Amino acid sequence: MQSLSRYVMAARCALLLTLLPAASVLAQDQVILKNGDRITGEIQQIWGGELLIEPAYADEFAIELSAIEQVLTNRSFEFELDDERKITGTLEVDEAGGMMLVTADRRQPIALTDIEELEEINAGWDWKVRTDLSLDGSAGNSEDNQFTWQGYGRIANDTHRHEVNLRIDQASQDGVTSQDRMRANYVYSWFMSDYWFLQAGIGGERDPVRDLDRRVSAGGGLGYQFFDDADRRLEVSLSAVGIDEALGGDTSQSLAARWSADFRHDLLGGDLEFFHDQSVWHYLSGRDTTLIQTSTGFRWDVWADIYFNTQFDWDYETDPARGAEKEDIQYMLGLGVEFD
Repeated sequence: MQSLSRYVMAARCALLLTLLPAASVLAQDQVILKNGDRITGEIQQIWGGELLIEPAYADEFAIELSAIEQVLTNRSFEFELDDERKITGTLEVDEAGGMMLVTADRRQPIALTDIEELEEINAGWDWKVRTDLSLDGSAGNSEDNQFTWQGYGRIANDTHRHEVNLRIDQASQDGVTSQDRMRANYVYSWFMSDYWFLQAGIGGERDPVRDLDRRVSAGGGLGYQFFDDADRRLEVSLSAVGIDEALGGDTSQSLAARWSADFRHDLLGGDLEFFHDQSVWHYLSGRDTTLIQTSTGFRWDVWADIYFNTQFDWDYETDPARGAEKEDIQYMLGLGVEFD
């Protein structure tokens, strides 16, 4: 009898060890390709027409949505569809083998290519850090050197977003400094809905070559985000800003209205990004001037997290310091790295 009990116990252990790997596979997501291949792992994201999956035996990699027949998962995700609707749900396969998007109150057929974005449900924070460097120099009849460093950082969740921008521009010609500018700003955004947000920030700038010893600003206002999906982003904001300046030996305090726009659009399957940032400051009291600051260009992914940056900046001020030009134009070519 005792030997029979031992046999039963051994059989149970063997069965358990046999079922454990199968249960592990069932607990993971599976992607079935149109060519019949099956990939098991953890789905990370759908973005830019690709599904990112991380199997246990390799690093995360991307699969074109057009190459996928079915997705098998028992997890819920946050979806953004091509009509800009945002939904929380999961994916299932119907009896005919078609994909279904299942939410708390409905089931609907869906093509995977109609999914603009899919992300794991995460109450935590997303982050991004980007930095790039542009250098230019010449020697011979004249010696010119130009240096520009730009840094950007962002941390955000569904409601809160913190952003930091830093920039340093230095240039010289035949040993004489022709540019020595530094800009920095911090902006906090609180999203009241999917589109509207309140914004507050502080910034600083110095440019001794243009007789700007300092420009410190602080203020807040209202913004609207038209879209922010896998391929594009557009938002605008209008703020009231207090400004303290030391310009051309004079100091002043002013109130200004600031309008800004931020546009991004991915091209070539996400390998090329077009961007345009623009700010217009119209002084309502104190100094009588208007400032326009724009930055337009392309970032091209060349390898891993490294990108090639080409950029055109145009700044304009209706009433600059005495002896300074109203217009300032700068062209940049450089390399950068982005982490997220």
